[in-house]
Amino acid sequence: MSPTNPTSRRDFLKLAAISGVALHSSSFAAQLLAAQPVGPGYLTQEGANQSLVVIFLRGGADFMNIVVPYGDPDYPAFRPTLAMNLDAGLIKLDKTFGLHPAMASLQPLWGAGQLAPIVCAGSMHSTRSHFDAQDWMEFAAPGDRTVRQGWLNRYLAITEPPKAKASDFRALGMQELLPRSLRGNYPVLAVPRSLTKKKSSSTLDAFERFYGEGGTDMEGGAAMSGEREADAAGVVESGRITIETLRRLQEIVAASDKKSASQSVSGSSYPDSTFANRLKQIALVLKAGEGLEVSGLDYGGWDDHSQEGTVDGKMATRLRDLSSSLSAFCQDLGPALARTTILVMTEFGRTVKENGNNGTDHGHGSTMLVMGGGVKGGQVHGDWRGLKQDALYQGRDLAVTTDFRDVYNAVLENALGFEPPKDFFPGYKPNKMKTLF
Repeated sequence: MSPTNPTSRRDFLKLAAISGVALHSSSFAAQLLAAQPVGPGYLTQEGANQSLVVIFLRGGADFMNIVVPYGDPDYPAFRPTLAMNLDAGLIKLDKTFGLHPAMASLQPLWGAGQLAPIVCAGSMHSTRSHFDAQDWMEFAAPGDRTVRQGWLNRYLAITEPPKAKASDFRALGMQELLPRSLRGNYPVLAVPRSLTKKKSSSTLDAFERFYGEGGTDMEGGAAMSGEREADAAGVVESGRITIETLRRLQEIVAASDKKSASQSVSGSSYPDSTFANRLKQIALVLKAGEGLEVSGLDYGGWDDHSQEGTVDGKMATRLRDLSSSLSAFCQDLGPALARTTILVMTEFGRTVKENGNNGTDHGHGSTMLVMGGGVKGGQVHGDWRGLKQDALYQGRDLAVTTDFRDVYNAVLENALGFEPPKDFFPGYKPNKMKTLF
């Protein structure tokens, strides 16, 4: 920060907000906390902690082109240019489903029983709006616009550990802005890409000069007490914590400098992509024993209205990056994979029938992927009712036969050892998925 070009308080608050450190108020968490004591759901740095990594494919990924129902007799007619079969290189999962050829790197996980697709999963709400569908999945309250705290943030708030045992790295959004699932009363750190690089030290130095040691001697400290805006105060306090935490994160990431840009500390090879690099950073924090419990990461670009492709094409390129990155991540974790669960989702599926542009339009039912420790993989889960006209939602889409909140509930219970209290999912009582874990 140059003396001739001073950074204003407003600029710093904007920078802090971009970093995802603002606290979002919500009465919902307060109600839950008042009704429920802190339970055993959290695990600290002591011992081997369980971890959950949530990946959101934004844009409404066409999971019928990922977990392909090649064995359904009606499938080829719906997709004259997009249909694939075993001869095209599909990886056979069972007599009905095959995995897209570009995802061959995940075949070992399937064989080891650590990859579980859940077909016909998603939101029961009828919206085909990206924004509404994403919000309602991340707040886990379809159709309810009053809930503004993410489902993962609710978990973190309810299971908040005693301060002495809390980890600054308990939850991370490994991207510029926090996913909505992690937004809420519990402070969660978002990590802009630039702040994990060595050159970001000057940015952190500027943060530190602004907030001051202890945060009380400069703007945003004691001078703002009383009439100050609550959200501004939250940004200031969280920003001070962000400096300390990001400096520690830089130290962790620096451990990978001894290897090539694509190689992890454990030797697994990551693709050269932003998504892969983010997963690599999550793996570094997990293996550093910093108590990382929940992390979120978005992967955009899945709105394939045209030229979707089959074995090759735009979607295949993304799928290759997605699967190769996940495969490298799982290899990188090594034994820690047994304590790590990965959940992959999207906001809705695509139309069963391809459109006139060799793509697919916004649909309804989709698929979710659960990977890693404890999951009963090597089998396709969910209630597949086929592609006959009377089985389709509104005559055009896959029906939702597994509510996404049932999957969330199963992951929270089995991956994190947390039993959600009543109304954790507002207005919904989850069905138990006894065969998933």
